[in-house]
Amino acid sequence: MRVRRLKQILLFGPYMVFLIALIMCVVLFGMVMRQNRRIEAMEEEIGHISMNQDSLIEEVSSVTSSVDELGSAVGAISNELSLVDIGAYEKGTQQGHARVAWPRKVYLTFDDGPSANTEKILDILDEYGVKGNFFVVGTENAELRKMYKRIVDEGHALCAHSYTHKYSEIYSSVDAFTEDLDRLYSLLYEVTGTEPVAYRFPGGSSNSVSKIPMSEFIKVLDRRGIRYYDWNVVSGDATNPMLPAERIVENSLSELSEFEEAMILFHDLSNKTSTVEALPEIIEALQESDIPIAVIDDTTMTIQHYINTKSK
Repeated sequence: MRVRRLKQILLFGPYMVFLIALIMCVVLFGMVMRQNRRIEAMEEEIGHISMNQDSLIEEVSSVTSSVDELGSAVGAISNELSLVDIGAYEKGTQQGHARVAWPRKVYLTFDDGPSANTEKILDILDEYGVKGNFFVVGTENAELRKMYKRIVDEGHALCAHSYTHKYSEIYSSVDAFTEDLDRLYSLLYEVTGTEPVAYRFPGGSSNSVSKIPMSEFIKVLDRRGIRYYDWNVVSGDATNPMLPAERIVENSLSELSEFEEAMILFHDLSNKTSTVEALPEIIEALQESDIPIAVIDDTTMTIQHYINTKSK
C-alpha cells in the first residue's frame, strides 16, 4: 500500500505542482491586469488634469491680457483728461449747471462804456485781482472821461468801440467811419496818453446793418495796424427787458467749453445793473476752476466773426 501511494504521489505530484503554479500565475496575471487598468485610469486622469491645467493657464493668460488692455485704455483716457483743464461751476449746480471742460483763457469784455456802472465794475475787478477789457465809446462827460484814465492806470485793456456808436453814421461811408475812428483815438490819447490796444465794430464785424461791405472798414483798420475783436460767448445782457443776474451767469459760463479762448460780451451801460450783480459770481466760478482771466495783447487768439474764426 505504501509503495502504491508513493507511486501515486510520484505520478500526480508534478501535475499538482504544475496546477498550483498555473493557478498562482493566473492569480498574479489577474492582479497585474488590475494594476495596469488602475495605472491607465490614473494616467488618463492625470491627462485630464493636465488638459484642464493648460486650459486654466490659457484662461488666466487671456484675463491677464484683457486686464493689460484695459489698463492701457484707462491710461490713454487719463492721459487725454490730463490735457484738459476740467472745472465745475459749483455755485450753479442748484440751477442745473453741468460740469464742463474749460478754456485756457477767458476775456471779460465790456462794451459801450464808460457809464455810471464803470466804476462799480472796476471796483469788482480790483477786489478779485483780475483785469478786464473795456471797449469804450466817446463821451463829453468830464467825470466819465476819468474812467478812461482809471482803466489804463489799473492795468486793464482800453479798447475802442467807435465814438458815437450810431450805426447809421459810422457805416454810412468809409470816410465817416475813418472820421469817427480818428475822433475816438484822439480823445483817448488826450486823456490817457496811450492809444487803444484793439477795436470792436458796433454790432460786430458780422453785422447786417452796414450797407457797405465790412471788408472796406476792416481795410481801414489794417492800414493803421489796428486789430479788431468780436466775441464768441454772449452774456445776453443786451436784451430788453433787463436779464436777471442768474441768467447772465448761466449764459456766460455754459458755452465756455466750446472754445480754446473765450471772449465774453458784456455791456457797460448805466441800465445794466444785473451785469454788475452777476460779475462777482462769474469771476468766482472761473477762479475756482483756475481759469486765467486775461487782457487782450499780442498773444490773444484772433476772434473775428467776419473771417468766421472760431477756436474749438
